[in-house]
Order: sequence, then structure tokens, then C-alpha cells
Amino acid sequence: MKTAILIDSLLHRDDSIFLLELTLSLLPNSEIYTIAHKQGGILGPIETKPIVSSFLTHKAKDISVFKKNFWIMPSAVKAIPLHPSIEKVVIISRGYIHGMNLPDHVEKYLYILDWGLINQNEVGFVQKMFAPYVNDWREKALTKYPRIAVSSEALKESLHLPNAEVIAPTYRTEEYPFVKDEDHNFMFTHHLVHTNEMSKEEFRAIAKVLTEKGEMIRVLGPDAHLVDIKKEFPKIEFAGDHCEATTALYSHQAKAVWDMSANFFPSKAFGAFSTGRPAVVRDLKVQREYLTQGAHFLKDFSEASISAIHKEVEETYAGVDRKVLRRLGLKWNERLFKTRMVKFLNVRAD
Repeated sequence: MKTAILIDSLLHRDDSIFLLELTLSLLPNSEIYTIAHKQGGILGPIETKPIVSSFLTHKAKDISVFKKNFWIMPSAVKAIPLHPSIEKVVIISRGYIHGMNLPDHVEKYLYILDWGLINQNEVGFVQKMFAPYVNDWREKALTKYPRIAVSSEALKESLHLPNAEVIAPTYRTEEYPFVKDEDHNFMFTHHLVHTNEMSKEEFRAIAKVLTEKGEMIRVLGPDAHLVDIKKEFPKIEFAGDHCEATTALYSHQAKAVWDMSANFFPSKAFGAFSTGRPAVVRDLKVQREYLTQGAHFLKDFSEASISAIHKEVEETYAGVDRKVLRRLGLKWNERLFKTRMVKFLNVRAD
């Protein structure tokens, strides 16, 4: 049976790309269809597969441009041609690619990772005028799928899909080694802060409180928008945007790992757990669903809220059971994800 896997974009490596790779390992001869593809932007086996993309590929060479074309997303998706030989389609959707026109005879399996890939509060005035049309299109597109899985109970509830199956995502667990007790000096020297999805104002609020408390701050992630912050807080160590292995190196001796991203799955928090360290995250439904222990939930970026979280961390970080956190971090592993997907997609595992 000839298969195709659909995904919203292939512009840069993120958590959805890893899930695509795992799905591709179950259906290795699949073609890939996407809205926008930057050739060479995704290193690894994906680039060796036949990739079909929409006309947006010629415009959207990075994710920011991709999001700015929110208003023409329905036209771009519906114009993607599915090869007539395709008999089975697996859709890994972040809210848009599932709107592709698919023949009735094709087997369809929809896995919704995310519905908020594009923050519609941040799009321009003209794009906001098209939002009702775009949202109506993508919601109606859900009705053509007999089998739907979602990435969390929170997403299942927000999309009003009572019959959807929840399949927890995963992350690169092997990139987060654990330092055994006999090899660890138990000196926790700093707070590790990820900048992903954090505004300059939000970062400044955290930096101000932690600096005033006398804490050492180490920062990972994109920081081009934090040029002013670097001048304002010269003692903060900015290490840049790195892979999971580098993140793990910075995590082992952290009092806590701060991750303010609003992702569909708290992979960075689980990465912290895998190294035996607690995490500080935004207080969101999906975070509370998955992070049942070891996490501190930041309600807002007021000085009082950040100070309260700092106090919690100070009172608990030294006594954290690193092995318990490690087990929590490995709970949603690659093997479990693939096992659940094999059953959902009705494929034979190797």
C-alpha cells in the first residue's frame, strides 16, 4: 500500500519533525507532503524522501514568513496535489495541513499535535479579517476524518473531539543522559532559562528577579531579540541556540530549568526531569496534564509571582529525588509513542 505523510512545514527542526521521523520509521516508503519546505533545512532521513509542497514554499523560507501568510493558508493547502497512486495518508497536523483535499477512497489517519501554531492575536490587521474564514475552513476539515488522535486531553477538550484518542508525543530521550550519584558533585550553581517563545519583557522580568536574588543565570535558545537585555544584565551567560545534548550539559547542575514555551508537549521540561532537575513552566492546562510532579507553575510575569516561584525552588531544589524525576522524564519515551502509533495507524511493527 503506497502511503503519504502530511505535515504543516519542513522549515526548521522542532518537536514535530522528530515525531515525523518516528512515524516515517513505521512507514519508511512514504512520500511527504507539506505546506512549505526549505531544502536542506531539515537534516536527516526526511530530506531523502520525495517531498511535495505548496506554492508557499517559494515565499516562506522561515517560520516567521510562513506565519505571516496565515490568510492564504487554505488556498495553499487545497492546491497541494496528492499523487493518484497514494492509498493511505497519515496527517501530522498543527492546525492546517489536514485541510488538504483528499480522495474519498484513501485511508485517512489524523494526528493533531497542535491547534495554535500561528498566534492569531499577533497577525496583522488584514490577516485578522481573514481569521473567521480560515478557522471555519480548518474546523470543517476535521469532519472528513473517521480516525482522529490528539496530543493531549487538553487539546481533545478544546477541539470538542470526545471520541479522539490521546497519543502522548515524545522527545529525544537519549540526548539527556543521567549523571549517577557517585559521579555528581551535587553543586547546583545556576538557573537555566530557555528563551523559546519568551518575549523580551517576559525575559527581563525573570532576569530582574533572579539577578536581585543573587542567582547565576545561564541562557539557551534564540536571543537576537534580547540585545538590550544583554547590555542591561552583563553577568548573564548567553550560550545561544543549541541541540538537546548541550541543553543536558547545562541542566545537570541547575537549581531549576525555566521553559516558558507554550508547546503542545513540554519536551524541555521532560528533558530537565531526565537529567534529574525540576522545571519552571507557564501555568497551562497541557503542562499540568503532563507535569504531575517536579514542576513549578508560573501564573504570570509579575515580580511577586516570579519571586514566589524562586522561593519554592530555593526551598526544594537540594532535596529533589533525582532518580524519581529521571523516571518521570522517561515515561513518555520513543518506544511508547511508536507502539501507540502502530496500533492507531494499523501498521505492522518491525
